[in-house]
Amino acid sequence: MHIRTFIDERGEPIARIVSENGTHVVSVDVFKELEKPPEGAEVLEIAGRYKVYVKRRPFLNGQCEFVYFQFPQGVQLINAKYVGPDDPDVVIPELLKAAEEEA
Repeated sequence: MHIRTFIDERGEPIARIVSENGTHVVSVDVFKELEKPPEGAEVLEIAGRYKVYVKRRPFLNGQCEFVYFQFPQGVQLINAKYVGPDDPDVVIPELLKAAEEEA
């Protein structure tokens, strides 16, 4: 297993990458506010008080997952994650673009 952090040109950590046997998990923190939860997302309730929404879809040659958290004042897209065989250096810009489109 190989774990690394992707650093952008400004020196900021952008993504966490875990790779093993040709499969990569690329995780990016997002924190974009939305007006409402996304349609078609799975709802997970935490202690009957908080709601987390998860929306999954095919992405490149793998799967993408968007995670949203519902606060009393609104909803935030908090994370975008990719799982699949594509090169993480190719996935990261596409995943960032997909997160922007999702928000």
